[in-house]
Formats: sequence, C-alpha cells, structure tokens
Amino acid sequence: MKRLEALERIEAVTRAWALVVTCGATAREMATVSRSERHLPLLDSMGLTCAVGLGVALGTTSHVGVVDGDGSLLMGFSILPTLATTRPANLTVVVLDNHQHASADGMASQAAQLDLAAACAGFGFAVDEVADGPALARALEKAVEAREFRIVLARIEPGNAEGVPLLLEDPAVLASRFAAALEASA
Repeated sequence: MKRLEALERIEAVTRAWALVVTCGATAREMATVSRSERHLPLLDSMGLTCAVGLGVALGTTSHVGVVDGDGSLLMGFSILPTLATTRPANLTVVVLDNHQHASADGMASQAAQLDLAAACAGFGFAVDEVADGPALARALEKAVEAREFRIVLARIEPGNAEGVPLLLEDPAVLASRFAAALEASA
C-alpha cells in the first residue's frame, strides 16, 4: 500500500477525530487528501507527533489520532514510556512504516533493522499490524470500539507520491485553526 492510499483510508475512517500528522511528505500528502481544520500537521517537528497527540488526547474527550512515520517515531521514541503510563483510551497512533526517511531522499530508517511492532508490544501496547487499506480501516474502527490506547503499524511502500506541492502554511495559523476546531467540537 502506498502512503497516499493509507492516508485516504485514515481520512475516511477518522473524519470526526482530531488528527495530528507528522511532518514532511506525510503532511504534504495528507493535505492533498483533506485540508480539514481538525488536522494539525506538524511542519518541521519530526519526532514530536506522538507527544503532541498525547497532549491533545489528555485535553479532550474527543477521539484523537496520530499519524506518524517510522523515522519520526524512532526519533521521539522516548514518548513510549509516557504513553505506557498514561494510555489515554481516546488516542490511536498510526505508524506508517516504510523503513525509510522518504522525505530525506529515501535514507533507510532504523526500522529497516528492528521490529517496531515488537518494540511497541514490549511496552504492553495493543498493536495491530496491517499491510493493506481494508485492514487499516478495520484496525482504526477497532481502536474506537475497543476504547483503549492502540498502535496501528501500517506497512507502506517506500517513496513519496509524485507532484505533491510543499505545505508552506504558517504553523501558528494551522495550530490556531486546529484549536478552534477542537473547541467547537467540544
């Protein structure tokens, strides 16, 4: 499954969720799928997606999704013990794992040499591993039904979608719109 297909599936299932999206090609591709005010793309903030998503989940009763990449999760891996001790039931983390930093010329990430699902399971997390769009959709629906913190590890193909423009919006404006959308839905 390509990242763009995964993002389309995520958007289809999570339309009512607040969604924190990692930087780089993932944020740009998500912006081509949906420019929802309930999305918070973390431009130039690699490694912080789960931490920001956790903060949002702790501050709302709405369901919150995080769309992270394997490289970004590994950069911010120190958030996992905090997630393990807080486990907000309204938070689902989707890790798009292509074993590379696709936005950095396809440089291999450490996920190419280690098992991210096993590492997450080692923290006691419920982990669903998926490799296609229908399985991704089912795992996201299961996350809401289970009412527990879950990680969905989605295997995606390497590379980026062609012709996707840069996302050059002001991060402060994006954050303000996101906060207003969260407040309006509360």
